[in-house]
Amino acid sequence: MKKIIIIAISSLLTVYNSLGQTRKMEEKFFPDATIDIPTPAFQKAEWKGFTKYKEMVRFVHQIAEGKEYVKIDGIGESQRGKEIIRVHINKPSSSEKIKVWLQGGLHGNEPASSEGVMFILYSLLKDPQYEYLLDKLDITVLPMANADGYNNMIRVSANGLDLNRDFIKLAAPETNHIRTAFSEFGPQVAIDFHEYNPYRAHFTHFGEKGITTYYDAFFLYSNNLNVNSTIREVTKDLLVKNAKEALMANDRNVSDYSSTKMKNGHIHFNQGGSSPRSTSTNYALSNCLSVLMEIRGVNLKRISFKRRVETTYLAGMSYLKTAYENGDQIRAAIAKADKSTISQEEEAVIKQDKKVIKTKYTCIDLATESKKEIEVVMTDGLQMKASKSRVRPYAYILMPTETVAVEKLKTLGVEVIQLNQQKTIDVEAYQVKSTHVSVAVWEKIYLRKTKAKTVKESKVIPKGSFIVYMDQPTSNVVVSALEPENDNSFFTFRVIDGDFKEGSELPVYRYIKKQKI
Repeated sequence: MKKIIIIAISSLLTVYNSLGQTRKMEEKFFPDATIDIPTPAFQKAEWKGFTKYKEMVRFVHQIAEGKEYVKIDGIGESQRGKEIIRVHINKPSSSEKIKVWLQGGLHGNEPASSEGVMFILYSLLKDPQYEYLLDKLDITVLPMANADGYNNMIRVSANGLDLNRDFIKLAAPETNHIRTAFSEFGPQVAIDFHEYNPYRAHFTHFGEKGITTYYDAFFLYSNNLNVNSTIREVTKDLLVKNAKEALMANDRNVSDYSSTKMKNGHIHFNQGGSSPRSTSTNYALSNCLSVLMEIRGVNLKRISFKRRVETTYLAGMSYLKTAYENGDQIRAAIAKADKSTISQEEEAVIKQDKKVIKTKYTCIDLATESKKEIEVVMTDGLQMKASKSRVRPYAYILMPTETVAVEKLKTLGVEVIQLNQQKTIDVEAYQVKSTHVSVAVWEKIYLRKTKAKTVKESKVIPKGSFIVYMDQPTSNVVVSALEPENDNSFFTFRVIDGDFKEGSELPVYRYIKKQKI
C-alpha cells in the first residue's frame, strides 16, 4: 500500500510539473545562458542527458593533466563500488592560504550542481584569468559526491538514504567518507551545491493553476544557535552578501532558502535552516563558514540548464573571490570563534524556536504566467531564540559500551580519549522523564523522542569510558549529538539506544568542573 501511495504522489507531481511548466514561461523568466560551457553534458546532444560518472572522471583528469599541484584521488567507495573522486588543488605559494571545500551532486537528481562544480574546476585549471586565485586558496573539490544516485538521476544513495539528512547519524558509507575527508582537510570555507524543485505539491493550492518559484538561487546558511555567533554573522555578512550581489549583477533573482509544509491544515512557509543532519549546519558547527546553494532546477530536465549551471558557477566563483580577497577577515573570524568555543563562552542550546511572521512571497502565477506577490505565514529560521539551554559542560563522558557513537564523533572531527583507570567523579546524569519511539519510519529509523532532567551525583566511571573535552574548536557539534532532547541527537537517531524507561539513566554524563579528569 505504501509503495502505491508513493507512486501515486509521484505521478501527481509529474502531472503538475508538466502542466504548470511551459518552455515559453521558463524562457520568459529564466532565459538560457548564451555562454559556452566545456563540461561533458554540453558536448553531447541534449536528449542524451547529463554527465555520467565515467565522463566526470575522465574530464577532471584531462583538465588536471600536467599540473603537479593537482591531486586526484578517491576518498572511499560508494555502495556500488564507485570511487568518490576528490580533486585537491594546492599550488605552491608564499602566501598564507584559505582552505576552501566545494562539493556537488550530493543529491543525484540535481545535475547543475556537479556540472557547475566541473565548470569551476575547468576555470581554475584552464582559464589563465582565474589562476591568481590559487595563490591564496587551497581548494578541495568533490564533483560528484553521490555517484550512484547521480548516474541514475535519483536523489538518494543506493540504499535509499537521503545523504543530506545523514551528517549526524552517518548511516551511509558516502557520508562517512565525505565527513572524514572534510574533517581531515579542515576547511575554513565550505560550499555545498544543490538544485531545488520549483513546483512543490503545496504550490497547487495557490491561484487558479498554482504557482512556481521566482528565484534562480536560494541561500541556506545556518542559524542554529549552537553554531558560534561569529561564524553565523560572517557567513551571512561576507560570503552570502557578496554572492547575492554577484548573482544579481548577472540578472539572477535570489533569496534566502524557503520550503513549505502543511501544519494544522494550513500551508506554512519555512525560511532558513538549522539542522545538523544537513551540511550547511553540520559543517558550520566545526567553526567553518558554510553555505548550501539551491539552484532552481529539479525536474526541469534540460530546460534552462545552461542558466542553472552558470548560476552555480557564478556563485562558486564569488565564494572563491571572497575567500581570496578577505583571507585576513576569515582567519580572524574563525580564530575568534575557536577561542569562544574552547573557553565555553556560549551555552549549550537544547531547544530553539523560530519566529512565525506574516510576509509577502514573490512567485510566478501559472495561470497568467506573470510575477506576483502572495501573503503567506512564514516560520522564520533567520530569527531564532533559545527556548531551553544548559550550561556547556567541560566534558561529556560516554560509557565503554558506546563505541559506535564514539566512532561517529571522531568522524565529525572530534577528539575523544579513553579513561585508563576507574574513577569516582561528580557529574550531572541524564534521568529519563519520558521516551517515545515513532510509529512511522524516517530514513530507515524509528526515531526516539526523549525528555530528560539532569541530576547531580557522584558516579563511578569505569575504566575504558570515553571522555570528550569541550575545549576543542570542533566541539559545538557534540552538543547537537549528545544532548538527548536535541532533534538530531544520537539518542533521537538511536545511535545510542536501549531500554530507556522513566527514571533510568542514559549512558552519557556531563562533567562540569573545569579540570581534566
